[in-house]
Amino acid sequence: MKRLIWVLAAVLTVAAGCKSEKKINSYKDIYSEQPTTIMVAPVVDKAERKVEKYPADAAYNNELNTSTAYMQMTLTRPLVRKGYYVLGTAATKEVMENGGYNQKALRDGNLSELQRACGIDAVLVVTLHRWREENGKWIAMLEYQLRSTKSNHDLMHTWVMAIKAVPTNLKGDPIVMKRDKNFAKEWGFDNGTAQRAFLVEKVNDYVLRDLPTSSTLRQFEKDIYRNANPTYIKYTWSEEGGADVKNCSVEEYEEKAFL
Repeated sequence: MKRLIWVLAAVLTVAAGCKSEKKINSYKDIYSEQPTTIMVAPVVDKAERKVEKYPADAAYNNELNTSTAYMQMTLTRPLVRKGYYVLGTAATKEVMENGGYNQKALRDGNLSELQRACGIDAVLVVTLHRWREENGKWIAMLEYQLRSTKSNHDLMHTWVMAIKAVPTNLKGDPIVMKRDKNFAKEWGFDNGTAQRAFLVEKVNDYVLRDLPTSSTLRQFEKDIYRNANPTYIKYTWSEEGGADVKNCSVEEYEEKAFL
């Protein structure tokens, strides 16, 4: 009987493990190459802006511009917390200008010179494909690509549909929640900008915190059997102040991002 129980437990464990890849599989190239220095490229912002005929159009464009700048600013912190060295903004700009690298080259081109000349092991390129507003929700379609300068292969490639519910009153106007109000006050944002900035910061942290710990720290390789994030993610921040994370199908992502 004890042996039967043990066998059943083992079967259930394997079945549960099939739902998510372990980090040793999802990030095998990171464990192999052991990158320590990462350059964070400027965010590739493909979100559509409005033609500024009215003040509301200009306000909308300003929301997107400011939240994108804030997103760029908050990409570094999760990487540093994992033990990686991250190039500063000025150094990144100089490297890109001197090497003639644009965002397309960083996504698809040969990056070996960055490793040879600058000691950069990997480049993080984040693309904001689209902002959508549907049924009282703000939706950001994001793509995170971490490329090796040694092999030119992707060390990580994750697509995220990020959602934030926006509560409204009976007139349909947004209700400013206390959490959002405090965040907006801290940064000097209006409510719309604060909602967007808050969401992209949360997603940055969620995606990049999943990376393996840098080989510069003694915790390296101690997380190899933990579950890794799926490749396509639906990340929803609720009004109650918590994140609900689920798998997102390729079809659903592409429909929201590109159609």
